[in-house]
Amino acid sequence: MKINQTKLKQAIEGFGLYLATERAREDTQEREERKRYFQNLFNKNFDEFVFSEIIKKLWASQIWANQEYLVSKIIKDNGIEKLTQVFKKLISGNESPGRRYENFLESIKGMGPSMVTEILCYADPHSAGIWNEKARRALAWLEAEEIPYEKYRINGKEYDAFNSFLKELAEILRQELKEDFDLLFVDYFLWEVWDKFSRKEEKEIREVEKKITKGASRHDEIKDKIAAIGSWLGFQVDTEKAIGPGARVDVVWYARIANLGAVSYVFEVQDRGSVDSLILNLQKAQTAPTVQKLIVVSDGKQLEKIKREISALSESFRKATTFWEFNDVENTYQSLEQVANSMRNLKLFEE
Repeated sequence: MKINQTKLKQAIEGFGLYLATERAREDTQEREERKRYFQNLFNKNFDEFVFSEIIKKLWASQIWANQEYLVSKIIKDNGIEKLTQVFKKLISGNESPGRRYENFLESIKGMGPSMVTEILCYADPHSAGIWNEKARRALAWLEAEEIPYEKYRINGKEYDAFNSFLKELAEILRQELKEDFDLLFVDYFLWEVWDKFSRKEEKEIREVEKKITKGASRHDEIKDKIAAIGSWLGFQVDTEKAIGPGARVDVVWYARIANLGAVSYVFEVQDRGSVDSLILNLQKAQTAPTVQKLIVVSDGKQLEKIKREISALSESFRKATTFWEFNDVENTYQSLEQVANSMRNLKLFEE
């Protein structure tokens, strides 16, 4: 295992102190209860109710304010029959966790890597870990090599390699702390590393990520965060949505406003690719009668270029278009995530 040994030692010492606290005992109890809860659901006949209970209980779903809408949308977009077939292969297939994870993501719309890997972890906590933002940030702080920190959506091979890394880490923790560590327990360890160390050094970690991943695309990650923000603001949300003649956009927020009727706000995430294609797609989307605003989401440098291109276009298009920087999306999402975590700790999401 290639990792910063000094930081790892520091993190293990801190985690050892945490394990002696009452909070750790409560967390351990919660972890075991969560495993039992999900494994009980996995053993039931899969239907819309069981699927709904699984999705609503996931940590990865807590950022969605309207979880009922999230569940109904996933079912609507995929169909319960297809969900049943693919879900069974996810939790009980004979292939590696990475292959099952990749097959699921390729087959099912509306569920991202953090949701799918969390389900896998509950189904097989000794072989499958959770790939989410906190784990990525923690491992970046630990300077674990060959982990694609900046990639929101890893492939199956990368997920299997990530799981192998977590198993090595679990063995080190087991030897140092004399505790039995499965990969769900390792996720708790990584959350503590993020909370105590890595989030205080986010700027430095971003630089490490860029070096190792060579600027991997953040398109899917930003897209899903915009969708979650829209949910918190009370909108109905769609991703990869056809809107207007010949236009397919990354995210749409819908609302019904008394004096305006149905309105929609269109988001296009520009991480890479042609600016001309982006503008043409937004022009087509603008022709849809409900569209009120067109929002371009990108980094500061690209937004300046896009603004220059748009400045020469029609006044109606210029007035309809606004801009949102990646960093501002991140900050908004993190604020909502903090609220979601606080509400989860207060048990407000639990029935």
